[in-house]
Amino acid sequence: MIRAIDDWVKDHRGESLSLLSELIRIPSLSGQEKACGERVAEAMHASGFDSVGVDDLGDVMGTIRGSGGGRALLMNGHTDHVPPGDMPEPYSGRVMDGSAFGVEGEVVYGRSASDMKAAVAAMILAGEALSDLGVRLRGDYKVAAVVQEEVGGAGTLSTIERDSFLGDLVLVGEASNMGVTLGHRGTMKMSVVVRGRSCHASAPERGINALYKATDLIARIRGELIPSLPTHPVYGRTSLAVTVIGVKPGASNVVPEECEFVIDCRNGPDFPAEALKARLESLIESQRSVDPELVAAVISPQRRDVRGFTGFHTDPAAFPVVAEASGAIGEALGRAPGQGMWAFATDGRFYSWLGLPVIGFGPSEERFTHTAQDHVRVDDFLDAIRVYAWLACRICGYNQP
Repeated sequence: MIRAIDDWVKDHRGESLSLLSELIRIPSLSGQEKACGERVAEAMHASGFDSVGVDDLGDVMGTIRGSGGGRALLMNGHTDHVPPGDMPEPYSGRVMDGSAFGVEGEVVYGRSASDMKAAVAAMILAGEALSDLGVRLRGDYKVAAVVQEEVGGAGTLSTIERDSFLGDLVLVGEASNMGVTLGHRGTMKMSVVVRGRSCHASAPERGINALYKATDLIARIRGELIPSLPTHPVYGRTSLAVTVIGVKPGASNVVPEECEFVIDCRNGPDFPAEALKARLESLIESQRSVDPELVAAVISPQRRDVRGFTGFHTDPAAFPVVAEASGAIGEALGRAPGQGMWAFATDGRFYSWLGLPVIGFGPSEERFTHTAQDHVRVDDFLDAIRVYAWLACRICGYNQP
């Protein structure tokens, strides 16, 4: 069956690349995924999926129904993407030489190629391969092409809460550089608000510049807090970055009376939000001892989900299906895949919090996601189709056609 899948992928190389390029050419910023979702649904229908549904948000859910007695494999991928920024020809979807990005072979270029329309296309095409080859799965092969992943995951949550679109094993196709990922760190955001006193910029000595006070704090965050962040044996090193800064009143001729900066922290369970808040407040108190004019406060945003730690890890010892899936991936690739953790957050957390085993495998590299070099290697994209199709056979079970 692996040979049959391999032959199918070779015979359908052009068609496969055409679908991926077409999806990339459809802009689908978060909240604007309708046109892309319609094309995904159309492709699922054409690929032999037994049922294809689209919910009110625009999530597309396709199923190849099994004959019974097998496990369900759920594939999750998102159709939205971040803004293209100053990326040249972001929606070209062109096939080009990868040397421009320091990689060998051909690549498909464009915004969302690596994050993550290559995986979405591969999931659909894997279903088409199984259908064309007459493979009779015992369990369901399910694909959730969701919206709004980049802005919080409302699409995946909808498919879970409203449609109970779940599986016995969940694979998230986010960029993993053709390795198996088992989870990621948590994510938390905090703001520091610094207050000063405004005055005319022509006489700055009359005011207290909140921006200056904020930058003094940021310098200490960089020099003292960040180097001291802990490293967890499973989740890796906690990271922190100041990502947004703003002032009030925001006029060029007024010394700002308020400055707020936002902190993005990716943490392990050993560094919860309470610890970050305490460290920031301690730093503020320390700075106040050398700058009595400093007035600052740490603001923790209200969360709908009050979960203390938002990351997840699928422990292979607790879920034997992880070893089974890794073995199947290795069989399809002809080599054992590496195992690791994502650096960024994914929708996989929502499934893991339900107690389901979640793994990642995607045909892209993390280092190119959200960059002007957004692309996927052609060979990796085609290999992902092979992997997904064979994984369905192994996890769902199948009867020879």
